[in-house]
Amino acid sequence: MPVEVTAPVNLTRSIFLCNLFSFFFSASKSCLLPFLTIYLRLLGLTATQTGFVIGAKTFSTFIFAPIWSKCAIQFHRRRLVLMIALFMMAVTYLPLTLLTNYSPSMESCDSQSTQKSTPSLPVTQSPIHINSTHSLPPVHSLMPKSSTVGSPVPFTTSPTTVSSTVVRTVPTKEKKDDEDQVLNQVKAILINTGIMEKEKVKMLTAEDIFQKYKLIAENKEAIDSLRKFLSEDEKAVIKDFLSRYGVSVRQRREISTKNISDAILKKIHEKIEQAKQNLFIVVLVILIVGEAFCSPVEKIADDSWFEFLEQIDDMEKYGKHRVWSSLANMFFPVIVTLVVDNTTCLFDLKVYPFMFHFYAFGALLGITFLISFLYPVPNAPKSKYKSKLGTAMRKVCCTCGGLLYMLTLVIMGFIFASHSNFLFWLIQDLKGKEITMGLCILVASLSELVVLVFSSRLVKILGNGGMISISLLCLAGRLLYYSYLWTPWAVLPVEIFHAVTHTMMWFVVLSNKAFRVSPTIDRAIRSVLSSAYFGVGFGVGSLVSGVMYDQYGIRILFRALSILSVGWCPVFFLLQRCCQPKQDNEIKYTQLLQSDDHSDDDVEDDWLEHALKDR
Repeated sequence: MPVEVTAPVNLTRSIFLCNLFSFFFSASKSCLLPFLTIYLRLLGLTATQTGFVIGAKTFSTFIFAPIWSKCAIQFHRRRLVLMIALFMMAVTYLPLTLLTNYSPSMESCDSQSTQKSTPSLPVTQSPIHINSTHSLPPVHSLMPKSSTVGSPVPFTTSPTTVSSTVVRTVPTKEKKDDEDQVLNQVKAILINTGIMEKEKVKMLTAEDIFQKYKLIAENKEAIDSLRKFLSEDEKAVIKDFLSRYGVSVRQRREISTKNISDAILKKIHEKIEQAKQNLFIVVLVILIVGEAFCSPVEKIADDSWFEFLEQIDDMEKYGKHRVWSSLANMFFPVIVTLVVDNTTCLFDLKVYPFMFHFYAFGALLGITFLISFLYPVPNAPKSKYKSKLGTAMRKVCCTCGGLLYMLTLVIMGFIFASHSNFLFWLIQDLKGKEITMGLCILVASLSELVVLVFSSRLVKILGNGGMISISLLCLAGRLLYYSYLWTPWAVLPVEIFHAVTHTMMWFVVLSNKAFRVSPTIDRAIRSVLSSAYFGVGFGVGSLVSGVMYDQYGIRILFRALSILSVGWCPVFFLLQRCCQPKQDNEIKYTQLLQSDDHSDDDVEDDWLEHALKDR
């Protein structure tokens, strides 16, 4: 019988590659994903639409990540699936940068730089608001291409700039024909912009068109947006029309402009809303389909590293790679936000500054993709990977304590979704810069590392139930503080409590003796609990919080969630006291030998070692 030869393992090299992969992958995500809702807001999506997009994206990950992981194991194609998922992540998120050209709410980079460099003049006319957060946006994305006059026309001359000293001569027949030709060309331009229907435009006189142009020209943003799409010939047509008809129209009479103004604003409003709805559908489809393919990256990488260490019997090193992920989360958001806040048109390339989030994400993800060629992936028979999910589900869902912990995680995930999706919106509303958002992530990540030093001692003193209750109270206080936030920088001190409301909470849950059976089953239990928090809770929370934001505002949203957290705290504390199992200090070897350990797995878990540790 041939003896299988096992290739020697370079453990130092494998650890280095795993740490490097974790560092760059976490860095790429931290550059973009925490700020994704900010980008959706820039595109013009409402809070309800944003919450629906994030919720649908979460559920897509929740469904497809385990499916892809299972397929990768069955067909021995873990590395291939890992690399395809990384590639699809780039394909999913980087094309979102193209949507700025179709967004009715994003200003051009040129107009923003002009506003920064030119002092603003006193405004004598109140701005026209389409909704509570955005003034009338540029309308270039709403204008169809001209088919009869050439490309769509931006007006470069305002009616107020037409000289009042122009002398109108008696037109000859030749001049009359020329004027009619100019008038027809202007009518064609008006039809192609989509502001009025063809039949209505035909009934307009020269003075009516002049007054209509005057109304459009009063909106500076609309003029700036249209100007980019005019050909030189069309600019000349507009100038010629104004010089021929402008003075005589003003001298003849002042027509009533109220009805024309209402019709134009209504038409523009309808087109903007339709454009936003179309944009919402496009973003939703891209992220749902994209997440269906790129979701298994973390699961496959983590499973591969766990089983690699299990094969060489060196499980003590598992989990240490997450320190590198935390380091990446500390520094890269701050670096990216500093660049965005201090850049105009992205290094004079006429690119919107927020796009640097996407470019940094793409560059770091490319490095991660290259590292994945060498990422340590174990080779083992399929029987080695027999799922422990059934055992984990029984441990969590079929016991009173396990069910209580899972329900608590669903509630905390529900609350965390609102904080994750809309806290940066509140900072924006308070006129805060992106560097404030980057520092929020830095403070939260730094506090995670500090609190882990004292976690074990606190759990021994207060117990698992006591620590979870403290996490719920701190979460309630944190949300209540947000609802009274008065300046963006005031958010930073309270971000320290992220360590208690998130990191400490997870440490307490996973250190529960009821969830500590064997390494493989422990990881399956962690997957079930993570699905409850990051899948069900976060997904439903995103959907509900978006609707509540639009209906009641972000401050009422945070206060309502604070009440939910503080209300669940005594309920959890009392129920966990009732569900607490009897203390049993003896090692139940017979129980350890049954269930999964007597299955037909090729390699058994070292149950004796873990039993002694638990004692």
